[in-house]
Amino acid sequence: MKTITALALCLTIIVGSFAHAQTEAEQEPETLVFSDTLNYDDITKITQFRGNVILTRGLFRLVADNLDIVEDNEGFRHGTATMDSAELVELIEEDLENYELVRAVGLKAEYNGKTEIVKMIGQAVVTRYVCGQPVDNVRGEQVVYDSKNKTYKAVGGPQSSEPGRVRSLVQPRSKADKAFEECQRKYNGQPMPSSIRTPEI
Repeated sequence: MKTITALALCLTIIVGSFAHAQTEAEQEPETLVFSDTLNYDDITKITQFRGNVILTRGLFRLVADNLDIVEDNEGFRHGTATMDSAELVELIEEDLENYELVRAVGLKAEYNGKTEIVKMIGQAVVTRYVCGQPVDNVRGEQVVYDSKNKTYKAVGGPQSSEPGRVRSLVQPRSKADKAFEECQRKYNGQPMPSSIRTPEI
């Protein structure tokens, strides 16, 4: 099911943003974070970003009001992103060659660097777009992705879009194929341009 692939694609990328690097630095895309304030405590190993937080890493973008990253004694990093307003935490990841964009939103996003489990919590929605057209969608109170085992689950609850239920919508493959072909013609078979802009530093 393409929805599984879409969810894995979106949530795996945040693993790379928070996780302890396992590859050489030159192989890792740079991570740039903008915020109103930044506080780092070298004793507790806690980094706090506050106010209009925008994190970009390659073709990934995170938008939240607050982002906390904690490094444990084993060197694993754990992240929590939240909002102060009624807006939702937003994660966007692009696949330019396949003309795809995956958008995940929720009241909170959590990542455990040791277990490599990502949770979108509260009003969680993951949507896959092909050439700008929505093709797959998963909704629940929580969407949980285990990147080690390549598994995911969606859990219903009072903060689901349909309280107590999980909602999954998968469009016919022909719709995604048609959208893909449209973008192939539009960009003459070349990858689509990225919509994620990283300011110069």
